[in-house]
Amino acid sequence: MAQLDPVIIKRRRIAALSILAVLALLVWAFSQFLPGQDQAQVEATPEAAESAIAAEITDCAPGVVSLSAMIGSYDAATETSETLNSFESGATPYLWYEVTNTGLVDCRFNVGTRVTFFTITSGEQTYWSSGDCLREDVQDSTVLLEANVTRTAASGPWDRVYSSEEGCNADQGMPKVPAGGATYKLKVVVDNVISEDVRFILN
Repeated sequence: MAQLDPVIIKRRRIAALSILAVLALLVWAFSQFLPGQDQAQVEATPEAAESAIAAEITDCAPGVVSLSAMIGSYDAATETSETLNSFESGATPYLWYEVTNTGLVDCRFNVGTRVTFFTITSGEQTYWSSGDCLREDVQDSTVLLEANVTRTAASGPWDRVYSSEEGCNADQGMPKVPAGGATYKLKVVVDNVISEDVRFILN
């Protein structure tokens, strides 16, 4: 068998090494898009979430953010919520909201606890307000709202109790609100955007 020219062998070795280098670079670059546990935890903080938003993204313009108050049940085993408009005696209602950017471009919106308020009323009386709850740890949290994409907030329980300056849950000794078929309305305000009222019944 005829031997290859040393120049040809050298060129083939250089070409093979170049291909390996390109493949290694591609593998490294792809790995940067796969967030590990540490990265996911960092991005969960309000500061990291805000810094991850591109500088050219501006705050949502007035009128483009749509807000819907939600009330229902929560299954801890599956981490899923289901909307309800009637609750049997002893059933704990859970409150959350959905927010949608109805505009044509992505924008920034503050969904932090400092600017989020749930209110439950019946007639002219306010029975419960999250503004009465302990608010020492409230904070701002600016997120990216993509155009025409709905985001769902985490749900939280309401103990079916009154709220006041003395407290807002059963552990603080607050009394139960009337039930037995009583009708209530839930409303949420997030960063000055107000939802429509949602009616529900406590049996």
